[in-house]
This record gives sequence, C-alpha cells and structure tokens, in this order.
Amino acid sequence: MLDQAEGLRRLVARHTTRIVAVVGSAPEAGQTSVALNLASALAHHGQDVVLADESGHAAPALGLPLRGDIHDVIAGRVSPEAIRVHTRENVVLVPVAHRHPERIDPQRALPLLTMGEPDVVVIDCTHAGAVLSPLAAHAHDVLVVLGCEPVSITGAYSWIKQAHFEYALAQFRVLVNRAEDMEARVVCRNLATTASRYLAVSLELAGHVPSDRQVMRARHLTRTVVDAFPMAPAAVAYRQLAGQVTHWPLATRETGSAALGRAMGAGIGDIGGDRGGEMTHGVGAVSAHTA
Repeated sequence: MLDQAEGLRRLVARHTTRIVAVVGSAPEAGQTSVALNLASALAHHGQDVVLADESGHAAPALGLPLRGDIHDVIAGRVSPEAIRVHTRENVVLVPVAHRHPERIDPQRALPLLTMGEPDVVVIDCTHAGAVLSPLAAHAHDVLVVLGCEPVSITGAYSWIKQAHFEYALAQFRVLVNRAEDMEARVVCRNLATTASRYLAVSLELAGHVPSDRQVMRARHLTRTVVDAFPMAPAAVAYRQLAGQVTHWPLATRETGSAALGRAMGAGIGDIGGDRGGEMTHGVGAVSAHTA
C-alpha cells in the first residue's frame, strides 16, 4: 500500500518542461520580438520561463550584458550560472552559441536550459544552417511566425515543407504577426489547405498580433511591449497567446540522438502527388487582403 502511495506521489511530482521553438518565415517576420514577448507574457502568467537565445538577437534587443554562452559552459570556460541573465520580467535568458548552433550537443545543452525545472523554455531559433538546430529539434511545439505578405507566406510554406521531410514533423502552430483577426484566419486557412494537400501535415492558428506602434516604442526602450505597455493591443494579444500555450496538449517525446535519428529517417520519403505546381495554386497565390 505504501509502495503504491509513493508511486502515485512521484507520478504527481514529475515535472515536464515544455519547449517551444519559435521560427520565422522571413527575416522581417518578427521572430525575435515574438519570442521575447511570448516569454514575457508567460512570466506574467506565473510561469517559470527560460528564453534560449539561439539567434543572437534576443539579448541585444533587451540590452543585456552577456558573460558567455552554452558553448562556453560545455567547453568548461564558464559556469552554468554565469551565463544565465535575469530580465526585468523575471525571465532567465540563456545565450546559445548562435554562430555555430549546429555544433551544440543537445544532450549536454538541454540540462543547462532546464536547470531548476522551469515550466517553459522558449527558443528564439537561429536562421543559420539547418532548418532546426539539434537543440530546437527537441521542442514539443514549433511556432512558425509569419506576416500577411506573400513572400512571408511562401517562406513559411517552404520552411514547413523542409522541416516536415527532415524531422517528420506533422503538426505546426502558426502565429500571424502584424495582422488583424480576419487576415490571420485567411492566411492560416490557405496555408493549412496547401500543407494538408501536399504534405499531410496539420497547421493550427495559435493566434495573431496586431500592428501596434507601442511595439516599436518598447523596442527603443530595450523592453518588451508586454512589460512596457501592458494595455497595448499587441501586449494583450501576447498574454492571450501565453494563456493558450499553457493549455496546449503536451505530447510525450523521446529525446536523444537516437530518437532524433528515427524521426529524421521516418521523414524522408515521398508523400505522393504532383508537387511541382503546388505554390502556383496554393500559398503563393494568397493575398494579404483576401476576404
């Protein structure tokens, strides 16, 4: 009887850190801004949050001094505590070697990001090298940030396509930046239709962030809009997104190079169908003002 009670206690006490990889469909999509504000909004919801700065843009955006990165910790040059920087929103920012993220061993990096068992790790993903770094490939959720511009939509589809075939990812969440609700729904619907037709993947609209001058003002103050202007429309949208993130189903994932290798092996293959003209009739034809 005592053994059963102890087993139940351990089961309840078991904690899983959610890892959310934030990627941008284009350099102008606002990926880093989304990652910063999402992390801030999650902290405002009472979550213990770590922001992994893989792009190298998050720390400068907040004007934070750095004392090394995960690569330095792994190499033994600094301690794990030395690279952890606390923001004014109680988010812990951890720099990842953004110049060569593909060289980071996720088996050694993940424990550094999940020290203290945070509730959420948000990764501001790198734009260099592979579609996802070995570290970001371990994320539970992939949030693709895009705008309403055709080049951004096409870029999102191309990224999703490559990520699907390289990592066997079948589900993506989409955040439409600088858009109103109807625009975001139209963009996601068209993108999802094309993706399901040619890739057999599912897309879910995570939300949208409206155009807001306060976002730029907050950036000039080296702060997030969630922190600087909490009642601004964009800040409200980020808090709504953060509230949804905490309720996203958390699938049990394997971690480790073996699991990643199996996922990559499963993702290589032809889904079938003629994909030669997929952009002509799909995402590439979507207008930002489609009704």
